[in-house]
Amino acid sequence: MAVAIPFFSPMTPTGSPLLAETLRGLVVAGLGGIAFWLAGFPVPWLAGAMVAGAAAALAGMRIGLAPALRDAAFVLLGVQTGAAVDWQTVERAVHWPLSVVLLCLTVAMVTLLCAAYYRRVHGWDRATAFFASLPGALSLVILLAGQSGADIRRVAVAQCIRLFLLVAAIPALIEFSVAVPQASGLAPIEDWGALAVVIGVSWLAGLALERLRFPAGLYVGPMLAATVASLSGLASGAVPDLLLVPGNIVLGLLIAARFGDFSLAEVGRSLVQGLSGFLVALAVTLAGAMAAGAVTGLPLALTLLAFAPGGLEAMTMIAFALNYDLAYVGSHHVIRYLGMVLVVPLIAVWMARSDPPGDSREKDARAPPQV
Repeated sequence: MAVAIPFFSPMTPTGSPLLAETLRGLVVAGLGGIAFWLAGFPVPWLAGAMVAGAAAALAGMRIGLAPALRDAAFVLLGVQTGAAVDWQTVERAVHWPLSVVLLCLTVAMVTLLCAAYYRRVHGWDRATAFFASLPGALSLVILLAGQSGADIRRVAVAQCIRLFLLVAAIPALIEFSVAVPQASGLAPIEDWGALAVVIGVSWLAGLALERLRFPAGLYVGPMLAATVASLSGLASGAVPDLLLVPGNIVLGLLIAARFGDFSLAEVGRSLVQGLSGFLVALAVTLAGAMAAGAVTGLPLALTLLAFAPGGLEAMTMIAFALNYDLAYVGSHHVIRYLGMVLVVPLIAVWMARSDPPGDSREKDARAPPQV
């Protein structure tokens, strides 16, 4: 039987068989991917699966995702990112340090400005505004928010809406608004035997990092293992669509299943606040991406994907679908994620100590009803 972990678990409500909910979710997500693919949407399998799954969850359908499928999708994504690294990528990396510095500044500005917006415009308390503004690391953010006295449901809805809008908006923004020619794309790996070896070794590397409690271990471990394999000439290029399309669908379902914890009314009440906060974050991100493009000479489409406020796995998958530099995008999101894992707990401790007892739960008179 599946056990629900409130607000941030991809798992399903207590009392429902996980296998049935996973199969149901895969069917819905797969149909959404097919519909978006036929309609010609950018990144159709990921976005279509997410939209269809979220709609089904909000409509009351119980959908879920077995942990084994989730882990397999993370491993495949890490393999895809690492296999795209070649020696030309290593040579280009000399331009990345300036970009990383700008990324760190952008993440800080996104958090500060969004938190100020939530506090001054919507009257949220400091802890709730801070955790709702953090760009990524959803599970960690929700966990620390609960320990810091924040309004967990408000934080969770804001974070889920941010992730949903990221996947829905960023590909369209790049595809239709940024006039940058796409790269030629990676040739698919044709040696299935070598690919099987790389996936097996990558999975072991991911499990090892998970055992060591390394952040995003199931992504970082396969990425490093596949990078070594690619640079050594064992297997370099794109993971075949036969594997990546299901991986996209699973990742879309993972995002969508989080909406099963909320009612349609709750999401509706929070949509305007979440959308406006997302627009603030997107404006800051766009400015940071433009600055990174100016100092590194990289195209805006590429820096925008790398600077996107959250969605490590999703943004890397989108980069591959749009034929952009996976190594650049993936490395920046890993750095952002690791930085948050290291810094945010320290800020949470400071906030808990600096707030008088009960202060973090006080709500301004302008605050909207609880969700």
